[in-house]
Amino acid sequence: MSCLKRFVAAFSVFSLMITASVAGAQTFRGGISGRVTDSTGAVLPGVTVTATNTATGVGRTTTTSDTGDFSLPDLALGVYKVEFTLQGFQTQTATLEVTVSRISTLDMKLGLSNVAETVTVSATAITLDTKSTALANVINPKQVQDLPLNGRDFTRMLQLSPGVAGTSVNGVRTRGNNYQIDGADNNDAFQNVAAVNQGGVSGIAGTLLPIEAIDQFSVQSGGEAENGRNAGSTINLVMKSGTNSAKGSVYYFNRHEALAANSPVAAAGAPKREIRNNQYGFSLGGPIARNKTFYFSTLEVQKLTAGNSLPDTAPSPAWQAGATALLNQFAVPVNPVATKLLALWPADSLIGPATALNFVSGDQNTYSSYNGIVKVDHNFNSVHSISARYFGGGGDQVAQANSPYLAYFQAVPSRMHNVSVVTTSVLTSHLVNQLVVGYNYFLQKFNSFDTSADPLAMGLNTGVSDDATLVGPPNITISGFAAVGGTQPLGRIDKTLQFTDSMTYATGAHQIKLGGEFRVAKLFIFYDSNKRGTFTFDGTVGPWAALPAAQASSSLKALADFMSGRVATGSIVRGNTHHDYIQNSWDVYAQDVWTATPKLTLNFGLRYTYPGVLGATDGPLTTFIPS
Repeated sequence: MSCLKRFVAAFSVFSLMITASVAGAQTFRGGISGRVTDSTGAVLPGVTVTATNTATGVGRTTTTSDTGDFSLPDLALGVYKVEFTLQGFQTQTATLEVTVSRISTLDMKLGLSNVAETVTVSATAITLDTKSTALANVINPKQVQDLPLNGRDFTRMLQLSPGVAGTSVNGVRTRGNNYQIDGADNNDAFQNVAAVNQGGVSGIAGTLLPIEAIDQFSVQSGGEAENGRNAGSTINLVMKSGTNSAKGSVYYFNRHEALAANSPVAAAGAPKREIRNNQYGFSLGGPIARNKTFYFSTLEVQKLTAGNSLPDTAPSPAWQAGATALLNQFAVPVNPVATKLLALWPADSLIGPATALNFVSGDQNTYSSYNGIVKVDHNFNSVHSISARYFGGGGDQVAQANSPYLAYFQAVPSRMHNVSVVTTSVLTSHLVNQLVVGYNYFLQKFNSFDTSADPLAMGLNTGVSDDATLVGPPNITISGFAAVGGTQPLGRIDKTLQFTDSMTYATGAHQIKLGGEFRVAKLFIFYDSNKRGTFTFDGTVGPWAALPAAQASSSLKALADFMSGRVATGSIVRGNTHHDYIQNSWDVYAQDVWTATPKLTLNFGLRYTYPGVLGATDGPLTTFIPS
C-alpha cells in the first residue's frame, strides 16, 4: 500500500462576515471574543475582561490589546457573566452562554464615569460568531433532553442539521465524519464510523451513550486549517460537568406494543407484535470542593425484546418423503450424511406439510446494554485546570439476521471504553494552551447464537475440527427452504491513542492558533466468514433437473439434490484471516483570524495531514514481485 499524503491549504481567505451567521470552530469547547471601544468608537486598550461561569464560579481574565480586541478561547460550556473594567470608565457586565464549537462575539462600548458605576447589558443579540468560516449546527441542552430520539441514540441527532441525509453531511460519504466525545476520538478505526453507539444487528446500537449525560451536540463542516482528519464534518459531543449545586435525575422510558397501533400489513384480528423497550437510569453531579472541583456521573440500562413472526419453509418429513420418491424414481440412494445434516433444522419446525411457508418462527430478538459515565473537573489554580472523563458500555444482542431459527440468530457482544483527559493552561492573559489525551477501545464480535452443532459427528468434514474458534455448522442453503448455519465468526478490536495540542495567542487584531495531533491506531481483525464453509443446493445437479415443474417443483428438486449429496456450489476459506494492523497518523496546522475592521474578518491557514502507512505486525500487507 502506497503512502498517502495530503496537503490541505485551508485558505478560507477574505471571508466577509457582515451579517449574522451560524459558524463554528474546531474546538469542542467554546469561546468569547470581541472589541471594546469608548462612546465615540475609539478602541480601548488595557480593558480588563473577566468571564466567570455562573454555575461553577470558575473565571478567566484577559486584557484588550492595542486595537481594543480580546479573546477568551477554550472555555468550558455554560452561562458566563462577562465584566469589562477600566479606570475612568463605566464597568459593563453582560451575561451570555458559551456553546460547543462556537466563538461568541461580544463587542462593548464603555462610557466615561467619575464614580464607581456598573451597567448590565443583554448579550442575546450580539453572541454571533463572526470569526470562523466553518459551519456548525448546535443542539442545546434542552433540545438534547426533550427530543424523542428512537432508542435514545445520539446519532439520530445528526439529522437535525442542515445538509444531513442519514449520516452523510453535505453529500460526503457516510464514513467522512470525525466523531469526538469531549475532544477525544470516538471513531472505529476500521470502518470510520462512530465507535460508541455503533450498530450491531440490523444497525441497532450495541452500546448507548446516555442522552442524560450530553450537555451539547454539534455538527460542523467547512474550511479552516483547524478542521481535519475527515472531509465531511466534525461531530462534537460534550458531556455535562458538575456545578456548585448538587443536581441529579432518575428516569424511566418505556415502549410497549399495548400503546401502539397494529401494523397496517398485519392480518385482520392478528395480535400486535411484541416490542418492549425499557430504558432507565440516573445522573448525579455536584461539587467536591466549591469553585474548584466538581463531579458528574450517570448510569443507563436498556432491556429490549422484539417479537418476530417469520414465515418460512422447513424440509419437514412430508417434504423429505417427496424428495425420497424423486430419488427412487431415478434409482439414486439417499446420502446418509444428508440425513444426519437434517438435524440442523430445529425439530419443532419439521412438522408441516409439503407446502411453502409451512411454519412460522416466533423467536424473539433481545437486546441489553449497560452504560455509564464518570467525569471530574478540577481547577488547580487560575492557570491550570484538568477535566477527566470515562465512558464504559457493554451490550449483548441476539436477533434475527439471515435465518428464522433462534439457533442461527446473530449474537453480538459489544464492549466500548472511551477516555478523555483535557488540560487547559492560561499561560498569560493572551496565551492559552489546551492538551487532549484520548483513548478509544472498541470490541464487537458476530457469531451464531448456538454453535453446539458438530458437523464432523454428522459425517461432514469441513477440516475445521481442530480450530476451537470455528465450532458450529457451515452455512447450508437449499433453494426454497429456510437456511441454516447463520453467522460465521467475525469481529475486531480497535484501540486508538490520541494526543492533540492547540495553542491560541491573541495579539492585536489577530488570533493565532497553532496545533497538532498524533494518533496510534491498532486493529486486531478476525474475519472468519466462510471458514466453516458454505454449501448451496439448487436442484440443477441431479438427473431430475430437466423435469417440468408440473412433475417436480424447483424446491423439491433442490431438496432432492441435498438428500442425494449433490452440491451446486461449495466454498470454504483457508489460510490466516487474523491480522494485527497498525497506523500512525499526525497533523500540524497554523491559522490566523484577523479582525481587519469591525465589519471585515480574514481567515487564513495551513494544514498538513499525514495519515501514515497501514501496516501489519504479522507480515507485510503487500509483496513486491520485480518480474
